[in-house]
Amino acid sequence: MYLLATLDAHPQFRATLLTALDQLVAHARTEPGTLQYEVLTTLEDENRIIVFERYTDAAALQAHLDSAPLQALIAQFEHYLSAPPALVRMARRDGFLREGLANAPGSHV
Repeated sequence: MYLLATLDAHPQFRATLLTALDQLVAHARTEPGTLQYEVLTTLEDENRIIVFERYTDAAALQAHLDSAPLQALIAQFEHYLSAPPALVRMARRDGFLREGLANAPGSHV
């Protein structure tokens, strides 16, 4: 189970939102059903933030969505975001991830 969230930050709240997302990543590491949680910034628009998430199953995704740290951040979205977040739930069809390359120094993978 995957979730892709697109967040368009108000420029004045971009740094605050990224700090809050860093804290959310730390929390997500403690969730047993969370397999991957990445915060990405787009090269075309520095205020657009993409959060890519991967879970063991729908229940793990729902547990994350219901978590207190995420709910606290969502309560601030009205101030931080210039538009409502766009959420896309996905199921994996095919693909791969080269773990060794993804963590190599200087890698942009």
